[in-house]
Amino acid sequence: MSADAFKHVAILGGGGLMGHGIALACLQASAVRVTLVSRKQASIDLGMELIEKGPFGLQKGVKRGKITEDQATEIMGRVAGSTDYAKGLAGADLVFESIPEIVDVKQDALCEAEKHVASDAVFASNTSSIMISELAAKMDNTSRLVGTHWFYPSNILPLVEVGRSELTGQAELDKVVGYLAAIGKKPVVVKDSPGFFMTRFINLYVAEAIRLVELGVAGPAEIDEMVKTGLGWPMGVFELLDDTASFDSFVQAQSYLFETLGERYAVPALARKVILAGYKGDPKFKPDSKGGWYEFLGAERPPKPEKKKKG
Repeated sequence: MSADAFKHVAILGGGGLMGHGIALACLQASAVRVTLVSRKQASIDLGMELIEKGPFGLQKGVKRGKITEDQATEIMGRVAGSTDYAKGLAGADLVFESIPEIVDVKQDALCEAEKHVASDAVFASNTSSIMISELAAKMDNTSRLVGTHWFYPSNILPLVEVGRSELTGQAELDKVVGYLAAIGKKPVVVKDSPGFFMTRFINLYVAEAIRLVELGVAGPAEIDEMVKTGLGWPMGVFELLDDTASFDSFVQAQSYLFETLGERYAVPALARKVILAGYKGDPKFKPDSKGGWYEFLGAERPPKPEKKKKG
C-alpha cells in the first residue's frame, strides 16, 4: 500500500502529547491533509504549537537540517483544527482517536465521529490499555475500528502496536497496517487484550519503580540513573512520566488493567497521592499540572548530559 492510500486524516482529541506526534508522522511521510478535532480549542491550539515548535516539531527539524523552511511551511499548510465534529471530520478517510484512557469518553467520541464520515472510513484508536472490542461496542460498524498504540515521540519512534479484535475487519486492518508501513513505521499486530503486550509489560516496571521509591529503597534520580546506565533506557522512569506528562495516562491505564487483570496491576498508593495532589508532569503538555515527580518529592533532578559537539 502506498503512503497516498489516505487523503484526509483526522486526529480525534486534538493535538496533545500523542495526537500531535501522530499528525506529524502522517504529514511528514505522506501528502495527506490532517485536521485536529477536539471540543476544546485549547487542545487544538496546543497541538498546532507542538507540531510547529514542539521538542520534536517542524522548526526543530529545520534547525537540525532534517527539512527545509519551505518544507515546514508546506506541511503547516496541510494541517488545520476544528472544534466542530461535522466540519473537522468532513471527508476524513482515516480517523486516529487520541483521547484520555477513559472508556465511556472514548466510546462517546467514536460514536459521534462515526456520524460525520463516509461508510468506508477507517478508525484507529491510540489506546494503550483498553480492549478494542470494548471501544467498538457502541459503534454502528464495529469492523472499522483498529487499535494503533503509538509510542512517544510518535513521529520519531517506529513501533506501532496494532490491536486486532474479533470484530475488526481484515480489509480495515490491512489498510491501517499498510499505511503505517508506507509512512515508515513498524506495525506489529497483536491480539486484542487489556494492555495488549507493551503496556502490560512496561506498567509492571513503572509500578515497581514507584513502590521502591515509596519504600525508600531508592529515589527517583537514582532509579532514573540506574535504568539509563544499567539497562540502556533512553529516559529514566520518572523522567518519562514527568517530561512526557504521561503520568495520568499511566494511572488511567493501570486502573483499567487492575479492573480487568487483577491485583498485580494495582495502582501504587504513592502514585495516587502524587496525582491527586495535581502533579501530572510537564505543564507544557498538561497546563493544569503543578509539576512532576521531582517537584512533588522535592528531589534534585540530575543534570542532562551535554551533547557531544560534531567535529
